[in-house]
Amino acid sequence: MHSQEGCLSTGVSVAPTAHLADKRQSHELEMCKLRVEWQKEKIDELTKERDYLKEQLVSALKREDTGSSQAIPLSSNSSNDSTDESSPDTTSDSFATSSSEEDRKKKRTKRKGKRKKYGKKSKKMEMKTRQRAQTPQQVVARYKKIRRHFNRGGTMSAAFKHVGVDRNTVVVNTPIAELYISAHDKYKELIKNHSSQVKLSAFATQCAAAIQEDPAIQDTIKAFKASGKLLPLKRK
Repeated sequence: MHSQEGCLSTGVSVAPTAHLADKRQSHELEMCKLRVEWQKEKIDELTKERDYLKEQLVSALKREDTGSSQAIPLSSNSSNDSTDESSPDTTSDSFATSSSEEDRKKKRTKRKGKRKKYGKKSKKMEMKTRQRAQTPQQVVARYKKIRRHFNRGGTMSAAFKHVGVDRNTVVVNTPIAELYISAHDKYKELIKNHSSQVKLSAFATQCAAAIQEDPAIQDTIKAFKASGKLLPLKRK
């Protein structure tokens, strides 16, 4: 009798442990599937980018070939003209050298002017790209740009630089984008009560609190980070 009761008690204690182990294995299997899908998408993007670069290289080589073929008859004509002349004129040679020097100076001044113009344009573009996000929608849009650049094979710092934002700003506002992507219904509830007078940092704190209160949302965020749908950012 005692042995039977012992077997029954052990059976009851083992069943929940086995159930938890099965649940953990199924969760790990789902995570592995998500990683495989993300890797396939990344491979497809890299393949498309490689094909695009190949096409650009081929077109550039074709342009160089056409340019060199056009330059050949000009050089041959100039050589024929020089050979046809039996007695060179020193005055014409000196005039040609002086004119060529003037042409070089003009080209240099033009290049300097173009560099200044391009420098001004690049500064203006940089100022535009570094405009601060003022609404939660702008935060989400900026987050998606960073994620796309990062998923193409770039580093996190390169993605921040490409979009024109520093890491600390992204980390502070990350809960807004994470809640928007992983639990959109919960995000809608918070955004209804959000006022334009409230700072983005305060709204980000509300989103972070909503994430901390719901373990299901936390699990979804972990899975999305593993699959590449969210950036692998860590908040202190």
